[in-house]
Amino acid sequence: MDNKGLNKKWHALSIENVFGILKSGRPGLSSAEAKNRLSAYGFNELPEKKKTSPVGILLSQFKNYLVLILIGAAVISVFTGETTNAYVILGIILFISVLGFVQEYKAEKAMEALKKMVSPESRVVRDGTIRKIPVRELVQGDIILIEAGDRIPADARLAEAINLETIESSLTGESHPVSKSTEALHENTPIAERKNMVFMGTVATRGNGMAIVTGTGMNTQIGGIAQMIQAKEEEPPLKIKFNELAKQLARIVLLASFIIFIVGSLRGQDILQMLIVAAALAVAGIPEALPFIVTATLALGTQRMAKRHAIIRRLPAVETLGSATVICSDKTGTITRGEMTVRKIFTDAIIEVTGSGYIPDGEFYRNGVKIHPAADAHLNEILRTGMLCNNSHLENNGGWRIIGDPTEGALLVAAKKADINEQYRRVTELPFDSERKLMSTLYMTPRGIVAFIKGAPEVMLGLCTRIYEKGTVRFLNSEDRDRILDANRAMAQSALRVLAFAERTFEREECQEYTERCVEQNLVFVGLMGMIDPPRKEVIDAVAQCKNAGIKVVMITGDNKLTAAAVGKTIGLPGDEGEVLEGGEIERMSDDELGKAARTASIYARAAPEHKLRIVDALKRNGHIVAMTGDGVNDAPALKKADIGVAMGISGTDVARESSDMVITDDNFATIVHAVEEGRRIYDNIRKSAAYLLSSNFAEVSILFTAVVILDFPIVPLLALQILFVNLVTDEFPALGLITDPPTKDTMLKPPRNPKEGILPKRVVLYTTGITLTISLGTLALFVWTWYSNYNLPLAERTAISQTTAFATLIVFELFNALNSRSLEQSVFRIGLTTNRRLLLALLGSTFAMLLVIYWQPMQGIFKTAPLGVDMWVRILLVAGTVLATAEIIKRSFRGGH
Repeated sequence: MDNKGLNKKWHALSIENVFGILKSGRPGLSSAEAKNRLSAYGFNELPEKKKTSPVGILLSQFKNYLVLILIGAAVISVFTGETTNAYVILGIILFISVLGFVQEYKAEKAMEALKKMVSPESRVVRDGTIRKIPVRELVQGDIILIEAGDRIPADARLAEAINLETIESSLTGESHPVSKSTEALHENTPIAERKNMVFMGTVATRGNGMAIVTGTGMNTQIGGIAQMIQAKEEEPPLKIKFNELAKQLARIVLLASFIIFIVGSLRGQDILQMLIVAAALAVAGIPEALPFIVTATLALGTQRMAKRHAIIRRLPAVETLGSATVICSDKTGTITRGEMTVRKIFTDAIIEVTGSGYIPDGEFYRNGVKIHPAADAHLNEILRTGMLCNNSHLENNGGWRIIGDPTEGALLVAAKKADINEQYRRVTELPFDSERKLMSTLYMTPRGIVAFIKGAPEVMLGLCTRIYEKGTVRFLNSEDRDRILDANRAMAQSALRVLAFAERTFEREECQEYTERCVEQNLVFVGLMGMIDPPRKEVIDAVAQCKNAGIKVVMITGDNKLTAAAVGKTIGLPGDEGEVLEGGEIERMSDDELGKAARTASIYARAAPEHKLRIVDALKRNGHIVAMTGDGVNDAPALKKADIGVAMGISGTDVARESSDMVITDDNFATIVHAVEEGRRIYDNIRKSAAYLLSSNFAEVSILFTAVVILDFPIVPLLALQILFVNLVTDEFPALGLITDPPTKDTMLKPPRNPKEGILPKRVVLYTTGITLTISLGTLALFVWTWYSNYNLPLAERTAISQTTAFATLIVFELFNALNSRSLEQSVFRIGLTTNRRLLLALLGSTFAMLLVIYWQPMQGIFKTAPLGVDMWVRILLVAGTVLATAEIIKRSFRGGH
């Protein structure tokens, strides 16, 4: 293979020629050859938008207008001879910039890591075995397997196509499905008519196929228009809201700083000193960290979610998760384990099957007596039908596992237990769809072409005219139908999922084309298989947790009413058989009728993907915030319509994942509940940090504004460098500690958040105002008392002690306030003081830094501080401790208000 191969007109070549040119074949490439080709031709990916380099991130920190204000203050300090002041300010600028760089760089890396975790995979044949590999590792010559719902990972020439259809609107603009075939075409066939090719970025909507990769990355049709499909990153609405809030508050702070500068200068304060103080106050008072706190909290939170198997594809979903009032979940594989096991087989009587999971070891019992499958022709026939009407693969690679659908996997395992392993050539397939509720495969067998069919019992019975019994075929009568329906009902009441099996032999040309209409009629009924997929152990607790959190759980399943009700009862969902809503009933209901029924229904049986869309609509009209799970192509509209679309990471199709807001990598319902809890935690932590930053920042502004403008005090309570130190050490670090706060015990005991509620609701504004007033009044009171109680000291010493007292009091206030802010409703003493170690480290670090500034002589000279005695520290702790009492009173009033 050489580079010229990239320009071949693959559609005009026979599949044998394509195999020859690309030095490949149906067994696929060897792992070694694939590795060599990957090294030679690169990854199968399109170029992404240019990322900001680490240097670019660092330089961007200096574009902040607040940093420019600080630089201006440093320049003024140089001109006034305050060179030490200038150096310290420049040092603070550097420190703030490095801190911002580190956090932004870490957040960006966190997002990159999350993107890698949701990188798509493709099923390929390598070394003669089927395996899943990341799409980016595909190379020319790889053999890929395609099923309905897959996003085509590369340009490829079809070697097999069974009822395969794709949507190629990304290339042709046409949204209708394109039927695929394998025959060679004319060289000049346009792209839109190349039916023997599939193209990167298009979607398989029906059937299945096998193809050989002919182009990867930029050497694909979509690669030629790569720039046109570059998606713009969306900003989380929460970040945008906080950005706007920060700008509004900045105007207030800048106005207050300007007034302080003007009034202080007019009243005889040193103009240059007032200018520097005003500039420092503007930097300290403006809550510039709010948007950054949102980004950092979302980045850390989504990382935590990823570790718990929930990958957030769109950041706005995190905000919505905390508001979810309904979780609509598929049953199989999400509420249940997704490991189907055949338990009962009905032929002429009920046969019990032992064993569990996908390990093909088990025995067969009729009426408690062990039987040998080889000696039972009827049992052999139904097991063979289940094995051949199947697209899954059973493999033992360090443990037995299924590649494909779990239900089909259970049928393979059951056949394997009986040592059935027929290998016939498949003629065609009529794939399962939710309308027919059937799947048919046709094979060339020793007795001619035979169709093997599986599907819903009630549908299958309507298509059968004969029945297989003891090795012979006879007409199906009403007694047979009653007996089959009784067996179906008994299995369903035992929480078994029941499938019916039938076949049809074509002894002559009965069908010109093997269409659904021709094949699926006049069938021979073979039997029933009842399989169980037990609920996951953790789901029962998760459902109970949802109830406590005010979240309704809705189970949607293709099973019948009996099975659905039995499973629902096991996991704690309300509703007996009479209250379960069936797909047929949904179709007969008007939108208003469905809306009323949806208020009480918790289980939907025999539900098709198109029913999900109506269910979402009905719930949303009832005022719910809906999370909806899905895995198939037909689930995409419902996933997009839901407030939070949740796709399955294991069983989900590419189309479902592309349509979703979140992917759960373990297909586990409990993971969705964990994600809701994490979403609530993230939102709570953002609010905590916002309340803390706003109360701290406005306290600093309030202290200086009151002292200079209202009290006309002879000195300012805080110097510029002291203000900047407080802003950096006791604002930023505790705020960063708060965003890592674990969920409180009542996180999942509260009702969902109202999505219409503002980012700072009334109770948060009241809390912030109360804390701001307490800090301001307490700091000013101790500052004023110290100034007047030390009237006999020299002016310089008196000034230093008074300002140091205000400086220390403000810091201790804010350290206590950080503890308060761990919950805006609960007492800090109830949630525990030691459950957030990062916050404690931030508080200890801030305390140590404060003591260093006050007691270490080199720092005393820079920050103009004076050592304080034990008696003063007692006063400071007593006064600052009032903020704990204030917070408790405000929180109690909130609880009383509820």
